[in-house]
Amino acid sequence: MHDAYPDYEYKRITDITIDDLHNMGAKAVAVDLDNTTVLDSTMHAPGGVKEWLNNVRQAGFPVIIISNTYAIRAWLLSKKFGKLPWISFAEKPHTAAFFKAAKMLNVDISELAMVGDRLFTDVMGANKAGAISIKVDPFEPEKLFAEKFRKERKKEREYMEKRRKERNAENRSFIRKPERRK
Repeated sequence: MHDAYPDYEYKRITDITIDDLHNMGAKAVAVDLDNTTVLDSTMHAPGGVKEWLNNVRQAGFPVIIISNTYAIRAWLLSKKFGKLPWISFAEKPHTAAFFKAAKMLNVDISELAMVGDRLFTDVMGANKAGAISIKVDPFEPEKLFAEKFRKERKKEREYMEKRRKERNAENRSFIRKPERRK
């Protein structure tokens, strides 16, 4: 299984600053829809999201939607967000949509920052493609297919706990112990 550990983590998409994007090496930004830019299975963007997208674009970052949602919904939300380009039925974590987005935005895949709320679709797909992966917390628990997503979120939490412990153990093994003075 490919790594689903994100390069970066934030509470909300609106917490990511322009400086953060520059420091990550991003030259373009891809965003997921459900629970990243809009409430799950709705057309409602929580406060600040539309402004954040506008600020990112004004700072010179092209923005694209990459979503597993259906085409008409992606199109309607792209209009709501200022006519963003979009890719629907992305089949994340497959990588084709990430490469297509990078090509559409005229950037190298390593310069595309993917912002999403799901480890095993958004983050894993970005990592497999070689893009910058940014995980945000979901706005709310999923309502549609609630039980399926509750189980998936539990797997995500367990995965992150395990990976954090592994990374902490790896980092500890490289810390030098202070030398004793005689």
